[in-house]
Amino acid sequence: MEDRARRASVERIRDLYGARGVAAWASAATTMVLALQAAAWAWPLGDQLGVIVWVVVALGGEAAMAMLVWAFHRRDPAPQDLPAWGRLRVAAEAFRGLTWAMMALLTLEPGSTMSLFPICFTLIGLVAAMSASLAVHIPSMTAFVGATLAPAALFLILRGAGTEELIAAGMLGTSLVMITLNGVRMAAVHRQLIDNRLDLADQLDERRQLQEAAEEGRRLAEDAARERTRFFGAASHDLRQPVHALGLYASLLRRDPPARERREIIGAVASCIEALDRLFNAILGVSQAVEARDERLTQPTRLLDVISRTILQFVPEAERRRLRLRVRSTTAWVMADPTPLERVLANLLSNALRYTERGGVLVAARRRGQHWELIVADTGIGLDEADRARVFDAFFRVSRRHGEDDRAFGLGLATVRQICLTQGWDVALSSRPGRGSVFRIQLPLAPPQAPVELTADANERPPEAARPRVLVVEDDPLVADAVSKLLAAWEAEVHLCDTSAGALQILQDHPGGRWVGLLDYRLGSAETGLDVADRIRERHGPAMPLALLTGELDPAVFEAAQTRGILVLQKPLRPIRLRALLAASLDG
Repeated sequence: MEDRARRASVERIRDLYGARGVAAWASAATTMVLALQAAAWAWPLGDQLGVIVWVVVALGGEAAMAMLVWAFHRRDPAPQDLPAWGRLRVAAEAFRGLTWAMMALLTLEPGSTMSLFPICFTLIGLVAAMSASLAVHIPSMTAFVGATLAPAALFLILRGAGTEELIAAGMLGTSLVMITLNGVRMAAVHRQLIDNRLDLADQLDERRQLQEAAEEGRRLAEDAARERTRFFGAASHDLRQPVHALGLYASLLRRDPPARERREIIGAVASCIEALDRLFNAILGVSQAVEARDERLTQPTRLLDVISRTILQFVPEAERRRLRLRVRSTTAWVMADPTPLERVLANLLSNALRYTERGGVLVAARRRGQHWELIVADTGIGLDEADRARVFDAFFRVSRRHGEDDRAFGLGLATVRQICLTQGWDVALSSRPGRGSVFRIQLPLAPPQAPVELTADANERPPEAARPRVLVVEDDPLVADAVSKLLAAWEAEVHLCDTSAGALQILQDHPGGRWVGLLDYRLGSAETGLDVADRIRERHGPAMPLALLTGELDPAVFEAAQTRGILVLQKPLRPIRLRALLAASLDG
């Protein structure tokens, strides 16, 4: 509201000074002509010497006003300077009014009734006409009207004591009141016009902003479409490579080669499958990285815990390549969701180890005001300026000095960028060719929390467990066969079905034992794996461990599973994760 009033005041002062150009001198010329006409009318009727003096004074006042308006337009003052120009105009209008009021003092011929007519009609007509243009700014109008008519009436009374002079002074006084009141009404009309103009300007401003936002949205959509096209084009190429190789190896296996050659082909097939698994996981990781941030999962997180959990995955790789993998201890606590933070750190460590040939990788944290910087520094091959500009693009790969690493798909740092954008974390990179790279993730500071005490002995060994029973609810025959054979190879007792009714029947026919349920999310029937889980829990309670196997990316599926206490395993599933699930369920 205050801003609107200020804008209206600025508009009134701009309207008071009128348009740029000839407008200033045109108004002055008009009043100068009026002064000359009034002087010509008063010349034969009043004091001729006084007429000459008054004309000079009046023309000087009009010239001074014209100069003020010209100076205003020449300087084109900023909005914050306009109040001062408004006050200056009030003073100028008061001076201008006095120069016209001097007509009553200088041109009146005492005792000559006829000399009153030029004075009264000129001043009343002039003030009535000028009040229309000055009504946009009440202080300026009041200054001109009052400085013209009130002193003129006083001069008439002082110079002539006759009845005619008193009547003329009364006419001027009455005109002062009436013209002022009319000017106030006209000011209200001006105020409404200015409000309408500001409303229109605001609407045009809003429309322009909407158009700019729409244009920006269109540009972003086009960029996203081009990025998707490039992304899936590159993904299609990288996916076709191992699939193509698998087809060739399958044709070789159909020839029933000798045992040695068969083992070599099976090893190559396993490598192709591993490559496909890693590529699918990388693509899914990029897709999941753009999911909306869940504020409910943001919490005070001890950064050293995240680092310790994540770095264990890379110790064997670092030892195999004879690289130093160091962690600098830190007391940092940050406000973050630990899961995406672990993924960011894991991708940075994987990237650092991949492109480091000698030396090592350092993980550290540094306080920066109200933030902590998570730092991953390596002594790798480094990046030149061109590569630094593209290193976060999907499927961009830096060539290594000693050959291309066929395990790199160019999605790790793209995932880092997407997660950081989603979570609101700043990511920075500094690098020098041949010297290494340093990645910095800026995380909001959190107050330190009290340590959580363990309720059990971490070194306690789990008891021996009996042979596990696994309930597999899967409607795809090939997947069901593969899973059952894999579990059987681990000496598990496997029971297959594809509906909740079948699952309940199996559990009823085989009571007792340690059961684990593997439930596919999408089943051929109208129910889902979550529906099967609900039926099992209704009949047998929450004791039986359940895991949901899915390729879904919908957060609602993960949230529904979490509320039911069900573990989610995403497809494609690596056998080691399945074996870890069996071991954990039996240990429990």
